[in-house]
Amino acid sequence: MQFLISVVVLSCVYAILASGFVVIYTSSRILNFSYADVVMLIGYFSVTLLQLIGGPPIISLAVVLILSFIFGLAIYALLIKPMAGQPIFSTIILTVALGIILQALTILVWKGELESISLGWRQYYSLFAGGRVASTEIIIVLTTIFFFVGLSSFYRFSRIGHQMRATAENTLLAAQRGINIYFVTALAWAIGMFATGIASILLGGNYSVSLYMGHVAIKAFSVALVGGLDSIKGIIPAAFIVAGTELAAINYINPRLADTMPFIIMLMVLLIRPWGLWGTEEEIERV
Repeated sequence: MQFLISVVVLSCVYAILASGFVVIYTSSRILNFSYADVVMLIGYFSVTLLQLIGGPPIISLAVVLILSFIFGLAIYALLIKPMAGQPIFSTIILTVALGIILQALTILVWKGELESISLGWRQYYSLFAGGRVASTEIIIVLTTIFFFVGLSSFYRFSRIGHQMRATAENTLLAAQRGINIYFVTALAWAIGMFATGIASILLGGNYSVSLYMGHVAIKAFSVALVGGLDSIKGIIPAAFIVAGTELAAINYINPRLADTMPFIIMLMVLLIRPWGLWGTEEEIERV
């Protein structure tokens, strides 16, 4: 029972992290390799803001999420949009450079010290079959459910969501139909960074804020590839597969293999289906 709880919680963390990769990629076809460093930066920034503002944590954390959204818009406006029409490889290298700068900034300001984020609710509950669940784990699961219900509803029912889906399908045709593809892509980056903010807060609240957070985000990248870089629906099942194999290695094989399991699963899937288990074959082939 405890193993299943651990799998569900870790899957939720990976799913939210992977959603940032997928949302950005589907609209801009850019792999954001600064993602792991953004996770660390937001995590440490959340700790500082909690200390500065004080009061109920929800106020400070809401500010962090708003700033994460704005940060996504700023990255697109200042770095990504000026690269329009340039080789996609150049833009990807730009995100690598951004990640190196953000990592250096994070270490310079916060020294890489171990911190934690208070979610305002810390308690443990006993379940049947000897299982125990922490309040922070409950928050992670509930947040993941609300986030993906909201994200799916946004794509399915809102006009902007339809425009984002159309842009993801065919950017040129979407532009010819009068869709502002620059606005849509900027919004995708903002949503991706908003998801990063949520994941950073949940990681820091249930585990800790440290330089290791970036490593967790890199493992979440394998979730995005296993599910399919252009597939929102593939994120959750892929997260369960990756988290389940990783925790199985810890409990039943050898803990030293745990960190490699997400990438072993990723390699196996990519060799069989290069576009991911739920990805679109045609889209990946054109890339």
